[in-house]
Amino acid sequence: MKKIALVLLSDYSKSWIDSGNLAELSKESKLTVYGSPTVIGKIDSLGLNLLTQELPEIEASRATRLLQLVSLINRRSLSSSFGFRLKRVIFGELRVSPKVKNSRAIPHALKYNSRRLVKFVLTHPLETIAFCQPLGRFLESRLRTQFEKYSQEKFKHLKFDKSFDLVVLPSAAIEDRIYEFIEFLKHSAITSAICIENWDNLTSKSILISRPDFVFVMGRFCKNHGEKIQSLDSSQIIVAGLPRFNPYRTLHSQTPSITVNGKFKILYLGFSVPHNERNLINELISLMDSSEMNGGYEFFYKPHPVRQPRFYESLWMPPHVKVIENKSGVTGFGAIPAINASHFQDILDASIVIATPTSMAIESMLLKVPTIIDATDDEVHRTTAKISLDSYLHLRDLKKIEAVFFGGTAEEIFNEVRRHFLGMASSERPSLEDLIESRDSSYVSHILDLARRL
Repeated sequence: MKKIALVLLSDYSKSWIDSGNLAELSKESKLTVYGSPTVIGKIDSLGLNLLTQELPEIEASRATRLLQLVSLINRRSLSSSFGFRLKRVIFGELRVSPKVKNSRAIPHALKYNSRRLVKFVLTHPLETIAFCQPLGRFLESRLRTQFEKYSQEKFKHLKFDKSFDLVVLPSAAIEDRIYEFIEFLKHSAITSAICIENWDNLTSKSILISRPDFVFVMGRFCKNHGEKIQSLDSSQIIVAGLPRFNPYRTLHSQTPSITVNGKFKILYLGFSVPHNERNLINELISLMDSSEMNGGYEFFYKPHPVRQPRFYESLWMPPHVKVIENKSGVTGFGAIPAINASHFQDILDASIVIATPTSMAIESMLLKVPTIIDATDDEVHRTTAKISLDSYLHLRDLKKIEAVFFGGTAEEIFNEVRRHFLGMASSERPSLEDLIESRDSSYVSHILDLARRL
């Protein structure tokens, strides 16, 4: 069996423990897991056939974070997502001219945007200089020299077995330690692979400032982005799905949803970034209650577990909107739910799902539940569903899939919901094979296939 290391620089329990990936990998390889004491404690309690090694506290490096952002600025023309992300970083989420019934909104927005810009310039002087292309390239070159030297120094005292056939590093965000560790592995001549834990990492989060030997991505669309944006060779990119979505592979067929109390059940799945979805829900309820749907439906609202604050969003919603709250008390990536029977059932119980453009829209479509993509614009934020769909490359991929319905207004969403309510909607469901790999037996099978080829 191949000798594999899994390096968990963050807590990816839901992707690797809850999903069954760790158990399978421990059966099919000589596995060693590196992680924080908390993560290693969880793994040791499972009694799996593997070795564990606690990692010491690894401090974040300002120079590495600076290199990431400068590299992104220098390559912002490669992806509309990069430009969109930089605009958000500098100016924030509130538009300069929000359209709301509040006389103070525009003065507030102008002040907000101005303050954000001034704060960015004062607190990020080097990044600001990098927007001047010659200076940006010079700065990146100097930072890269520091990065390479620092990465070797940072891990030289780490007790790390250099006989591994493959070192696997899950990554969900802009993690400077991941790149430093990859740089360390390069100088140790150890083959490395990043497992992308989400949909957008290759197109909007960062430039790979240290390229691993291989990258596992969600689907063919992501592979294309990796080649064009990150300058990775096709042979380096392996289409494997998402680790956390591993349980969906066993769901070959699902029973039809059952209406609650004989009523048509609508589930709205919220957005993480600012988008005034509660205002939209209020509009939808008004439209439905003024139609033949009145009294014949139930409406459930599930806010995103990592929901960011909004501007000028209604705090009030009709009392018959049932809110499915995140009760874990966890924040950040750790708040993303484990995919289990309870999680499935929230979606399967729905007659129809209205989903903002997030990975939960993919989940609904994988479960073959009729799904409408919210593509509306609240005219307040830079990150509304509509603008995000237009600006983020990974979200644009949704528009390449046949049979996906996008609702650009409350009326369009209502009309499609009404068609389903009346039994007049198409029964065709989207094929997601280019968006996400979910046909092979498991996520781990792709890791094992790579390890055997090395």
